[in-house]
Amino acid sequence: MKLMVQIDDTVIPLSQCFWIRADATGCVYSSSHGDTAITATDAHKDFTPRQRDRDRELKAGWTIRLLTREQWDAQALPCIKGTCEHRKQAAA
Repeated sequence: MKLMVQIDDTVIPLSQCFWIRADATGCVYSSSHGDTAITATDAHKDFTPRQRDRDRELKAGWTIRLLTREQWDAQALPCIKGTCEHRKQAAA
């Protein structure tokens, strides 16, 4: 049985998606395959095991989002590689 999800107007298998953990600027610090968690809360627990750390991240504006492969390539990959605009601005 495949779990299907809708991202924007596209319905795809959860196994073809990626969970990401991003700071308030949108810079991605963590990523995992979609089928490692069913909900954003579960994915956040995988990324950040301690509750107090998750609470601190959420209060600071961090987000957990589900992306398609195309979205991941455009939004997460540059951050993971350290070539994103977020890091360039922070270094300036």
